[in-house]
Amino acid sequence: MIDLWHPRGRASALAFAAAFTAALPALAEPASAASPARSGRAAPPASSGRASPAGPGRSARPARSAVVLPTALAPDAAERAAPLASALDGLLSDTAQDLGLSVDLADRAASRSRPAEAELMERARSSDRLFIAPSLDLRGDEVELRLALASGGARSLRVRVERVARDDLAVRAAVMLRDLVAELDGGAAAIPPPGQAAPCAERCRGRLATPARSLGKATLAANATLYGGLVGFSIQRSSGSDDPRLLYPLLAVGAGIGLGGAIIIAEEWDVGVADAWYLGSGTWWPTIAGHLIYQGRFAEHAEDPGQERWASGLIGGTAGITLAALGLSLGRMSEGGALMAQSGGGLGLMLGGLVEWAARGDVQRTPIAGMGYGAAFGWLAAAAAATQLDITASEVLTVDVGALLGGLGAAALASPLVFESPTEAQQRAWVGAAAGGFLLGAGVAWCVTRPAAGARGASPSWNRFGLPMLGVIGESVVGSRRTPALGLGWQGAIP
Repeated sequence: MIDLWHPRGRASALAFAAAFTAALPALAEPASAASPARSGRAAPPASSGRASPAGPGRSARPARSAVVLPTALAPDAAERAAPLASALDGLLSDTAQDLGLSVDLADRAASRSRPAEAELMERARSSDRLFIAPSLDLRGDEVELRLALASGGARSLRVRVERVARDDLAVRAAVMLRDLVAELDGGAAAIPPPGQAAPCAERCRGRLATPARSLGKATLAANATLYGGLVGFSIQRSSGSDDPRLLYPLLAVGAGIGLGGAIIIAEEWDVGVADAWYLGSGTWWPTIAGHLIYQGRFAEHAEDPGQERWASGLIGGTAGITLAALGLSLGRMSEGGALMAQSGGGLGLMLGGLVEWAARGDVQRTPIAGMGYGAAFGWLAAAAAATQLDITASEVLTVDVGALLGGLGAAALASPLVFESPTEAQQRAWVGAAAGGFLLGAGVAWCVTRPAAGARGASPSWNRFGLPMLGVIGESVVGSRRTPALGLGWQGAIP
């Protein structure tokens, strides 16, 4: 009798409960789950078949019976390769059992001659077992290993042949047998239940390498850390405090939260490099736009513009991150799409400044508000288009260069309009010329890059009639002397 009121009795009761709890899993485990011994001949399957371990959502499947035939040797290498063949017999039997096969050693023949393929297929069909027939041949310093696998339900043999060094024979033999069995199981396996990954034979077919997960982790972490520090700085400035004892802890806390959040996001989702840069564009351009819009439009009416400007930047950055995350929820982002979002913010900033100059008629005043509105709407339009368009990074860069060169060229040509003391009309004309050159350059660059973007639409190329060529267009031959002919020519088909 255990006295629960006595300390020793309570200790005995706790020990009894712990022993009973530990024994429950052993009592609940069925006796058939014990694995058979692998010494000597493998244990024959029961009438219901030997059950393989069944995981959650997987039905138990009886182990397939297999026969590993003795390694066949070429007649001229029978004596020299006999030790290799004996070691290979034991290795393949152990490997087959490791792969979940029930190896039957009773039907192994003593002969090391290669069986005929038709006979091998007939034996497999009649007994409904797997027959593994290895063979060896010596090729100089290398060994030619041939593995043939015959299945009762198949109409053809699965064969693999490799030449390997003698030291690598054991490793390559195990890998070859594993691949043959995986191909056989992959072809006959049923569709996996929902929530489970397909077997590697199906999942990795035709793929030389599995891409790394979250390649954009470093980019995302760098952007998130910097933005986290900026958030801490903005909170300190918007509070009206300039105490460094508050500033540095806020910087550290903000940067740490940003870095930790980026690591968690990269571990939870597969974040590519383009995804990280697209999300970064939604972080920085709306933040810049918030600062510029407030400074140019509302600062002169505020009591403390410094505090509210930083708060406005925080609002813009939060809205931008939210919209960028919604854009990424539609699918993976391409490199061209990420660059397009970044480019939209920059080009929009410049166009917004030109629009404000044209409205005011004063190019001497910095167009802060216009730059802010342009950056916000330019990024928003480009980020939305990036989720729908299939565009490459080279196309985006070409359009950017064309827009900048066109704008600068037109501004340089129209620069006499703003010499000395220009009027408002002259200044507006100069701004209009710069904006027109900006748009014209972007349009020309877009037309030039369309053929590179494909052959996608199979549209005729802009240079289908050829191009002029300046240089060597021919050769003059006088006896043994040859002289190149320089001039202007046309290369291509003339309509």
